[in-house]
Amino acid sequence: MQLIFNALIAGSLAALIAGGLSLVYGTLGVFNMALGQMVLFGGYITWFLHIQMEIPLLMSICGGALFGALLAWFTFEVFVNPFYKRHRFLPLVTTIALSMILDGLILIIFKSSPKGILQGLKNSVEIFGAIISTEQIALIAFTILILCSFAYVLHSTSIGRKIRAVVQHPQAAMSLGIRSPQLHRLIFISSGVLASFGGIFIGIDQNLSPVLGFPITIKAYAAIIAGGRGHFWGAIICAYLIALIEQLVVGIPLLPGGNYIPAGYQHSVALFFIIVFLIFKPTGLFCSRLRTA
Repeated sequence: MQLIFNALIAGSLAALIAGGLSLVYGTLGVFNMALGQMVLFGGYITWFLHIQMEIPLLMSICGGALFGALLAWFTFEVFVNPFYKRHRFLPLVTTIALSMILDGLILIIFKSSPKGILQGLKNSVEIFGAIISTEQIALIAFTILILCSFAYVLHSTSIGRKIRAVVQHPQAAMSLGIRSPQLHRLIFISSGVLASFGGIFIGIDQNLSPVLGFPITIKAYAAIIAGGRGHFWGAIICAYLIALIEQLVVGIPLLPGGNYIPAGYQHSVALFFIIVFLIFKPTGLFCSRLRTA
């Protein structure tokens, strides 16, 4: 049961990031390789506001999310928008360059020591024999609330229907008068806000560290590749599935003699997902074929 709760916590973090990213990949068809650094910046800004500036936690979280939106807007305007219309692989190069710049800024500004948004010991409770902190319960509930709110916007509002139209068929959407470029910008900024919430999640649950950027990026892209291009719920389901498999791989004695696989191999599960799905199921689990005339 402890492994299931651990997977629920890790999956909630991955789902926050992968949900918005799935729409970016579905509409623009580009890879944002600076995603992990954008996640970390959202967490670090919240840490700075709450710990260094002594601003209340809720206001600090809003500040971190606002900075994530601004960073996503800057990334889109400078590193994505001028290039993705020429070739969808060009932003891959430009966002790799951005990730290196942001890595350097994180080390210069925040140093390499781990930093946590909440100081002191966390209150823990026992549920079905598993130990989970009250902060983790709040983070899981907050993640579900954010994802449900995002889903409501996608499925029950005019702007959400336009976004889904652009994801499913951008040319047909433009022929109906939907301004795809503006929606591309809005979707990219929304993904930045969700990414910053992911960084805040890390800072509250664990500690922020500059080395977390690359594993976060790999896990998010594994979820959207397995879920299917542009499939919001597919990416979320696969994020939780990958987190569950990661916990089972290192939490169950799979080696001879009852030995456990070292925890360092946990992150290889996401890489395994990417390889397997690109070879055997490149369209993903939930992607349906579009009919063409």
